Amino acid sequence: MRSVREHRKKAASRVRKPKGPPVLSTSEARANFAEALETAQVDNAVIGFDRYGRTVAALVPVEAIYMLAGLGKLVDAVTRKEIEEGARAFANNVPYRSMSPEHIAAAVKEKPRGPRKVRSTKPAAKATATRRSTGNRKSGS
Repeated sequence: MRSVREHRKKAASRVRKPKGPPVLSTSEARANFAEALETAQVDNAVIGFDRYGRTVAALVPVEAIYMLAGLGKLVDAVTRKEIEEGARAFANNVPYRSMSPEHIAAAVKEKPRGPRKVRSTKPAAKATATRRSTGNRKSGS
């Protein structure tokens, strides 16, 4: 049987994130948004935001948008190099996005999604409007 100390040590080792580009949870980002903006602006860094453990967005310098739009020649060469290196490091370290397609497919197949409705292979019958005869009805006039 493992001691409490061993369990805590194992849990602490899972929490540690590898060194690399910063990825903030949405709660952390909300609390430190001004700092994240400053880091992106001053350091030309790419900062990721994750939600429920999955990286969903990135905060990038405006110059990165110019580069994406094909206007990279307007961006200073040193700045362009910093952004490219940061983006490359970010893309290589982002969870779920840097996995090979085989690993992603295997992960998706492992998660049961619950029962699905089975549709019949027969084409649906067309609904035709039928008119009821009014012969048995009493008219109000």
